[in-house]
Formats: sequence, C-alpha cells, structure tokens
Amino acid sequence: MNLNVNGLIILVIVLLYISFYLMMRTIINKYSSLDDKYVRNNRRLALVLSLVNHTFKGSLDNLREVKNLKENLILDQMDERFRSEDLMRVEKHEIKKLYARNRTRRKEACAYLGLIGSEIARLALEEALGNERDYSVRIYISNALTDIRHNESLDFMILALLDTHKWYREKAISNILEYGNAIHPHFMKLKESHDVEIVELLIKYSSENFNDDTKAFLFHFANDFDSIKHRMTLYYKIKNQKKETSYKVQYLDADMNALLSKVCRVLSDFYYTDFDKIEYYTHDNYIIQKNAFWALSKRNSTEHFKILLGFLNDKTHEKTIVSVVTRMIETNPRFLYVLETLFEEESNEEMSSRIAQVLSNKIEYYILKLNTKNDYRSEKILKEILKNQKINEMVGFLNVNKDLDIENRLVGILKEHLISDSTMEKEFRTYLDPRIIEKLDLTLYQEKSEGRTHKRDPELVRVVLIFTFVSILFLPVVYIATHFQMVQDQVWRTLLKGYVIGFNYWLAYYSIAINLIYMSLLFLSYKNVRKQSRLWNVKNISMMFRNKMIPSISIIAPAYNEEKTIIASAKSLLNLNYPDYELIIVNDGSKDDTLYKLITAFNLVRVDYYYKKSLSTAPIRGIYRNPSLPKMVVVDKSNGGKADSLNAGINVANKTYFCGIDADSLLEPEALLKIASLTLDESVETPALGGNIFPINGCRVDKGLVTDIGIPKNHLARFQTIEYIRAFMAGRLGWQQINSLLIISGAFGLFRKDRIIGIGGYLTEKGKYKKDTVGEDMELVVRITRLMHELKRPFKVLYAFNANCWTEVPEDLKSLKSQRFRWHRGLIDILYFHRKMLFNKSYGRTGMLAMPYFVIFEAIGPMFEIQGYLMVVLAAMLGILDANIAMLLFISTIFMGIIVSLSALLIAEKETHYFNLRDLLRLIGYAVIENFGPRQLFSFWRLRGQINIVFGQGGWGQIKRKGVSE
Repeated sequence: MNLNVNGLIILVIVLLYISFYLMMRTIINKYSSLDDKYVRNNRRLALVLSLVNHTFKGSLDNLREVKNLKENLILDQMDERFRSEDLMRVEKHEIKKLYARNRTRRKEACAYLGLIGSEIARLALEEALGNERDYSVRIYISNALTDIRHNESLDFMILALLDTHKWYREKAISNILEYGNAIHPHFMKLKESHDVEIVELLIKYSSENFNDDTKAFLFHFANDFDSIKHRMTLYYKIKNQKKETSYKVQYLDADMNALLSKVCRVLSDFYYTDFDKIEYYTHDNYIIQKNAFWALSKRNSTEHFKILLGFLNDKTHEKTIVSVVTRMIETNPRFLYVLETLFEEESNEEMSSRIAQVLSNKIEYYILKLNTKNDYRSEKILKEILKNQKINEMVGFLNVNKDLDIENRLVGILKEHLISDSTMEKEFRTYLDPRIIEKLDLTLYQEKSEGRTHKRDPELVRVVLIFTFVSILFLPVVYIATHFQMVQDQVWRTLLKGYVIGFNYWLAYYSIAINLIYMSLLFLSYKNVRKQSRLWNVKNISMMFRNKMIPSISIIAPAYNEEKTIIASAKSLLNLNYPDYELIIVNDGSKDDTLYKLITAFNLVRVDYYYKKSLSTAPIRGIYRNPSLPKMVVVDKSNGGKADSLNAGINVANKTYFCGIDADSLLEPEALLKIASLTLDESVETPALGGNIFPINGCRVDKGLVTDIGIPKNHLARFQTIEYIRAFMAGRLGWQQINSLLIISGAFGLFRKDRIIGIGGYLTEKGKYKKDTVGEDMELVVRITRLMHELKRPFKVLYAFNANCWTEVPEDLKSLKSQRFRWHRGLIDILYFHRKMLFNKSYGRTGMLAMPYFVIFEAIGPMFEIQGYLMVVLAAMLGILDANIAMLLFISTIFMGIIVSLSALLIAEKETHYFNLRDLLRLIGYAVIENFGPRQLFSFWRLRGQINIVFGQGGWGQIKRKGVSE
C-alpha cells in the first residue's frame, strides 16, 4: 500500500494547478461577460445599420442577432436584397448541417435557415422534412417553414403529417394553421380524405376559419360520423395489410371521438342556430347530444329552456343539463321564475333535488327573499339546497351578514336541518362565526393538533440494522480473516495499527472513487448544458406560444405554516411568462394565518368546485376562488403532509402536466417556459422534468420577483449555496445525460398528470400503497422510471439547467440537521421500497448504474466515511499517520472535493451569470472552505438520519423560516 511520496507531491501540484485554473477561469468568464454585454449591443446596432444599408455580413453570430431583432419586432423579415456573399456561404453551410449526425446541429440549421428565409433555404427545408425521421427535428423544420411562410410549403407540411405520432401531429398542425386562408385550396382538395391525420387538420382549420365550405364539412362529419368512422377503419385495415403504414387501428376510436368532440364544440359555439334541432339533442351519440344541449342554451328562448328542463331527470346528462340551465338563468333571470314554478309543482323528490341543485347558484338571492311575502317558497328551496349539501355560500353569507332578522330565520332553518341530518355539523362548527355556532347550540370544532410522524416499517428497520452492522463489521472481519495468524499470536497492538492504516487507505480510495464519479458526471453535465443552451438560443418565442406546442401546466404549491412567504410566492407564480397554466395553492391544515392571508390579499370566496377525486387524500375543507383571478385556486384541507397535499392538487388540476413547487419558493418569470420547452427536444415521452434550485436568502424580492441576486449573509446558507450548485450541476444534469436521473427536487418539478394518477400519485398512507415517505420527490421519479421500463416504453426524465426556482434554505443548525435527517431517511426508504430494481438489467442503466450508486455511495457511504474519519483521528493518536497516508487523504478528500465544487460553479456561471463578481469570489472561497468541516458534518447528519430509522421516531421535523422580505 506504500505510495511514492514524490509522485504524491507531483499530484498535489497538478491538483493545485487545476484548482487555480478553475478559479481564474470562473473569474475571467465573469469579466468577459461584462465586456460581451457592450460588444453585443454594438454589434446589434451595426447589424441594424447593415440591414438598412444592404451590407449584411452573414455569420452565425449575426444570425442569432437577427433572431433577437425579429422577436423584438425591430426586423420583420430578411429581404432578398440583403443576400451578401457571406450570407450565402452561411446558408450553404447550414444546409449541409440539415443532414448532420448530431440532432442539435440539425435543429440549429433549421432555425437559422428559417431566419435566412430564402428560396434556397425553403427548398432545402422542404426536402429535409421528407427525409427526417426524428420527430423532434421535424418540429424544428416545420417551425422554420412556418417562419418563412411560403404557400408552396403547405403541400410538403401536410404530406408530412401522414403516419406520424400524435405528439408531432398536434404541433405540426399548429404550425400549418399559421398559414390562415392559404390552406383553403388544400382544404377543398382533401376534404374527402380517409387519413385521420388529414381529417384532424381539416377539422382544426374549420374551427378557426368560418365559411360555407367549412360549415358544410363540420355538419357532414357530425351527421355521418358512424359511416365515416367505419370507412376509415376499413381503410386503415387495408393499409396495414399492405404494410403501407404502422398506424394501429385500435387507436382510431379514441382519435375519432376526440375529433367529434372538437367538431360538436365548434357547431354549438358558432353554428348553434343549426345545431339546436331535435335530431341533435335527441341523438344516440352522447357527444353530439351533449353539445346540442349547449347549442339550445345559446338562444334566450323559453321554449329551449323548457326543452332542457325535460332532460333534467336524465342521469346520463345530469351535470351538463345543470350547467346549461344555470348558464341560461345567468343570461336571462326571467327563467328563474319558470324554474321556481316547476320546483313548487314538482312532486318527484329526485327531480326536486336536481332543480334545487340549479337554484343553489342563487342561494344568496333566496336568503334575502326570506324577508318577503314569498318567503315560504324561498324557505322550501333553501331546505332542499341544504339536503344537497350546498352550504359554502350559506356559511359565507352568515359570516358577513348584518341583518339580524334574516340571521334568526336562517338559523332556524339550519337547526331544523341538523335535527334530521347532522352530516354537515362539522362544517358548521369549523367555518361559521363562533357567535352563529353558539346560536345553533353547537360548539366550535377544534382539530386535534397531533404532530405527524413517519411510521416505522419493522422490515425496513431490520434491513437497516443488518446493513449498519455489516458496514461496521465488514472491514474488521475481512482484516482479521486475512491476518488470522496475528490473532492467534495475540499481537493485538500490531493488528490494530495495521487495521487503522489499512482503513485510512480504504477511505482514500473511497473518496477518489466518488470524486471520479462526480468528475465524470461533471463532464456529462458540461455537454448537457452546451446542448440545452444551444437549443434554447434557437427557440422562437412565437413557436413556443403556438397552440399545443408546449404542454398546459397546473402549478401545485403545498403550503404549511407559510404565512411569511405565501403572498410573495403567489404573486410570483401568477406572473409567469407561460401560455397556458393555472395556480393551485393547497393549504395543508396550517396552524398560522396562511389561509387568512391568501383570502385577504386576493379577495377569495369559498365556492362549490367540481373535481374528480382520482387520488385518496386527507379531507378537503373548502375551495376558494376569485372570479377576477381565473388562473388561481386555493384548496384548504386537513393536514396530511406535502405528498398528500400534492395529491389533492392533482385531483383539482385541469391541465396536462402539473408542476410541484414549494409554497415558499419563487419561480423566475421564464422558468416554466424553459423547463417545458425541453419537451420539444425529445420525440419520446417525457413523464418528468426538473429545474434548478437556488437559495433566495440574500436576494432582493419585489412583488414576487427576484430583482437582485445575492448570496446569503448567513455562513451556513452560503455553504448550502455551493452544495446546491454542486448537486444540480454535477449530479442532476450528468445523470440526465445518460437517461438515469432519479431525483427531481420537490421544490420545482414537472410531471405528466395522467402518468402520476396511473401509478397512484405520491406515496401516502391514504393512497394506493398505504405507505408514507419523507422523500416523495425522488420516490415519484423512481416509480415512474420503474413503470416505464416495465411497460417497455421509451422515455426520458429531463432536467433544465436554466430554469431556476429560488427558495429559502435553513440558516440555523437545528433546522438544517432536521432537513438532512429527513432526506437521508427518505433515500433509504425509497431504495428499500424499490429494491427490485437494484442490479436488475431489466431496468437498464437505472438498475445497473444509478440505483447501485445511490446504495453504495449515498446510502451506505456515510457509514464508511465517518468510520474513516474516526480512523484518521485514531491513527494520529497512535502516531502512525505518516506522510504518505496524510497526503493521500488530503488529495482524495479535500483537493478533489474542491475541484468538483469549483467545476460545478464554473459550469453554473458559464452560460447564465447569476452572481456579481464580489459574490462569485466569496463563493469560490466557500467552495474551498466547505471541505474543511462542513461536508464532514453533513455526512455525520446523514448517518444520524440512518440511525434514527432504527431508534428515532422518524418525524418530519420543522424548519425555521424567516420569510422573504419585499
């Protein structure tokens, strides 16, 4: 085991040089970025002048500037007059790149040729569209042709739709529709097509362009739907037999029904005078009949109102009829009298209940009518509404009402109802004003404040005990077995010295191994960052904001005792730059004023809100909205933990993806756009995506936006800043590059809603697996990965290097220790729960690389690491810590750790400059200092977390927060 001292000295010098180089490179990069700002501005001005003077100099850098100019409406298009020799040379080069092996180069070529927009560029793109097989590249070609917008490209773009995935088809159609009326000749030529892709295009075109031809096409599709579907099915069966297409006929049903829904929505919205006929609202097809009801409601006709009331007892369309009748009443209040008369005359109890369901939307109106001569009718209606459990508006009215007569009358009605039905008693006791509760002879409901604890799994405890003893005894047993003669001779002191020295070498080799892994991941991260940066720079804002180009998102923000940060966070999330999203804040039974602050700041009211309960959660106590803030929903529920709150948010969500974010976190305005835009770069399914987390401590915030980035003043928070940068830049991005990413931070993650519902949502005791976990973010990604491998479906879990979320990190030792305990317990729990994947080649690189890494280096590693530090101390006490060992340990644990941290900082700052020069220098210092104590302390806390699985209660722990100041 003896190593050459001279060799170690040379290695130290080399590592010192590398460390110094990384420091200087990071600083130089910052200085050059300051100069580049002025260079870019000057080049931008020169470019505008060259365009005006017809002296454009073509280069890739100038093309990037043209992209920025076009997006900022400074330059509308590049005229043929600007075609200099330089530009033609660049054009020729980019055309060659259309057939490069590297996908990123092909995408860049598409974007730049779209900017050039010449006839040669267009023809090259059209040819490439027919030859390209990667759908993500084809989208870039389609977008480039749309930017050029030459009508002759339409034939190629429409033909390219045939036999394609739905992922590509819906985005490509969005591009084609940008051509507007130029599509009409193609529409007339193709309207008899049997290809579902073409039919989908024609329907979407007809829904945006209204004329006699498109109207006739839509009605023909609805009237002859069954025969059209039958002919298309036969057509595809014949094509399959001839092996002309890979399209699966079994998908046709879902596709055709979706198209019929689209057609009927257009007919009911724009051609309702022709679609409200009896043949449609009595049609056998559910989709046609449902939309015909909406068409009936478009005209303020008493006849139509009565027709709809005739279907009120139809259970199949109950929800639809209630909605359309309610809409008609809101449009024309005179229909309310018709419904009241019907209610009074109705003898059927079920029918009376459904009428009351409609009337419940006017509950405040009937409460006020208790003081009129028709109070008997109002009282009867209110009692029926109470039977339907519609009480939110009634509770809200009583809490603000000042009329004592109405209050007494309403209290009497509530008392009578409670005598016959006490199921709503808890609601009244929880949400009514204490004075009203006393009038109802009830007592105020006090929710039990029992702290949530993580239940210990006896089998997991046994496994952890075994691994703990094995990790402690493994090396001593091996050493004793290999030195059995010394044991027999009872040379214990020599034996101990040999063991201590050997363990020190083992610690050095372990440190070298883990740091080499980190360096490999850093190399992969660097490649990933370069690729993502290049692709982000060529993406057009207009492209991403086209319909269906990037997915719709529900942002779910669980909040527990977040009164200090909740308003700033909500304002930030309501001001994101994204085409289609909603915000769902879930108050998880907070004990402070989190809910009250939200209600007050945003003028929220408690409403009856329909949602499908796909996942089991703790009871939802109320849903709050403000009509003037349609993107915002606040859910109030009993305490169940973060995972339970996310499941509740998923139930309420209405978008394709959902974004789980901590309520005390702030997203940058374009963060959601950057993370979602990654879905354009992969032609396989992307069930999960993640983004960066940075400490907000030390930053300035104004109206929910981070206006000035600064490092924290607190030393502990500064160490965490370095730790976060290392974890995200070296870990997440590196693992993503080899498609083995298993962790997406719970503070900022994006997931496909249908996939998450399909696997049972986040792990909770109330869920599918009857199991809770403190590492819900990682567990969800591991479970998605496991499912996709078992289904044998291609997929990628992605990570955006430039999508940033800012969150508060602990600034005191107690909170930070509690956080690390929880993280490590969660890691071990997840690895044990998914132990089937470990060293299992059926799960690909995840099973053979990622899972073993987390077991060996992240789960068991701290135990060996802490033992090694103890052995170093013991070696020093015994006087056997010679220069070789000391130098090797210093290299492996300190120097290599410094290089990893500095490399991660350089990668983080290379493409996006977060920190000013002064803060950057401080972070470089902390990147060095953290290796002399803090990292060892964090490892010790991880070990304590492992021990707590066996001996501790395993509670979630509390983190003390100061809040974000504005």
